[in-house]
Amino acid sequence: MKKIFLNKRKKNYKIINYSYILFIFFIVFVLAYFFLNYKSFSSKVNLIVQKYSNEYNYNLSNITISKLKYVEKNEILKYFEPHMKSSIFFIPIKDIAHEIKKNHWIKNFKITNDYKNTVNIFIEEEIPIGVYDNLNQKLLFSENLVILGVVKNYKKYQDLIIFYGENSVYNSKKLLKDLSELIKEDIISAEFIKNRRWNLVLKNSIVLKLPEENILDSLEKYKEIYKNLSNKDLKYIKSIDLRIKNQAIIKYIN
Repeated sequence: MKKIFLNKRKKNYKIINYSYILFIFFIVFVLAYFFLNYKSFSSKVNLIVQKYSNEYNYNLSNITISKLKYVEKNEILKYFEPHMKSSIFFIPIKDIAHEIKKNHWIKNFKITNDYKNTVNIFIEEEIPIGVYDNLNQKLLFSENLVILGVVKNYKKYQDLIIFYGENSVYNSKKLLKDLSELIKEDIISAEFIKNRRWNLVLKNSIVLKLPEENILDSLEKYKEIYKNLSNKDLKYIKSIDLRIKNQAIIKYIN
């Protein structure tokens, strides 16, 4: 009697959950509908918010700016003018802040609003401390060594010292720190010599040759010399060399 063996293979059955597939299609449909109609929906929401703002006075109507010395108020107001009478909730503060940052005269600033009708702007300005003469043009720079722009009207900044020489701007802050306010008023220009020391040109046309170190001591020495010279004597002095300690070499015009 022949035995017959049957190969019985296991069958895998997959149960398809049609309700899950339908749910996925529904979500995709809703998202597609939302994106296709977003502009229309957004526009309707904006109209509702603007209507509410008109009714309860939530429109931008007032802008306050902290006291400014160098930056013109109009340079700030121009970013808000297109949004006047618009809902306070629609003012693009981030975009405006991005534009204000481009102004080299502004060191720091803060914009707030009262969520009613007023925007408050607090600005900290860069303070100009000198003018750098690079032969082709004169550049105004701040105490943070930020170039503020080209000087077109020097009379406006005639109280500032003009700096000459390579790396003079980078070393200007240290020099000004060493100078007293009284001495600063007498200086017209400062030239950085060989990346080491300064020559100062005074309003009386005398050139002070300063040492690399102990600048304050050298300037005190100049004050003593100045006290002991008459105005007539000062007219004929070309330079005073203070580079050697405890010495002053005076060079006359003739």
